[in-house]
Amino acid sequence: MKVKSLLARSGLRFSLTIYLVGGIVVLAGLIAVILAAAAGDGRSSSVIPDYAGVPSAWQNRHILGDPDAPVTVQAWEDFRCPACAAFNQRVKPGLLENYIVSGKVKLEFRHFPLQQHEPGASLAAQASECAADQGRFWTYHDRVFQATSSGPSAFLMERLIEYAVELEMDGDTFTSCLTNQTHLLTISESLQAARAAGHNSTPTVLVDGVPVANPLDYEAVSASIENQLSSSQ
Repeated sequence: MKVKSLLARSGLRFSLTIYLVGGIVVLAGLIAVILAAAAGDGRSSSVIPDYAGVPSAWQNRHILGDPDAPVTVQAWEDFRCPACAAFNQRVKPGLLENYIVSGKVKLEFRHFPLQQHEPGASLAAQASECAADQGRFWTYHDRVFQATSSGPSAFLMERLIEYAVELEMDGDTFTSCLTNQTHLLTISESLQAARAAGHNSTPTVLVDGVPVANPLDYEAVSASIENQLSSSQ
C-alpha cells in the first residue's frame, strides 16, 4: 500500500503543536524539499539488526532485555542526533551480543527530542511509539537511525510512514496513530523528565543511574556495566 494513499485516507490531520505554528511548518517543508535534493530521501540499504536471539518477552516496547536483568542501561536519545546514531552503530550491537542476549543487561530507550532538531525529532519519537504499538519498536528504531545522516528530509511524515511500510507493519494503523498524535503526551512527558533529571545532551547514557562520561566508547560503557555486575554479586 502506497504511503501517499495512506496519508490521503488519514486526512492529514496531524498538527505539530509543541514547537511550531503554521508559518514555520511551511518554511520547514520548503527547507526539507531543498535538502532532499542534496541529501537524499533517507532510504538505506543497510541491514536491520536481527533480534531473533532476544525472547519476545524481553522486547517490551522500548525496553530490550530480561526484565530481571541485574544491570539497567538507560539511553536518552534523539532520533535526529548524529551522536545517537553513532551510539547505535558502535555501542548497541556489543551490548546486544555480550550482555542483553545473556540476560545480564536490559536496555531502556528514553525519548529526549532536542529543540534544535524539531520538527523531525518529536515526529520520529511519536512514530517509534506507533511502531511499538505493533510490537516493532526496535526494528523501527534502527531503521530511523539509519536515516539520521540524510538530514531533515528523512524525517518528513511521509518518510516515517514509508519506513513502517518497509518493515511490513499495518500501514493504515500506523498512519492513523501518527497523524492523530496518539503518543504526543508520552513524548512530552519524557522530554520533561529528561529536563527534570538535568540531562542536557544526547545521547545521555546511564548504567544503573550512573552517567557514562563517553557513551560513544563501547569499552567505557562495558567497563561501567562490569563494575555494576561485580557490585551485584
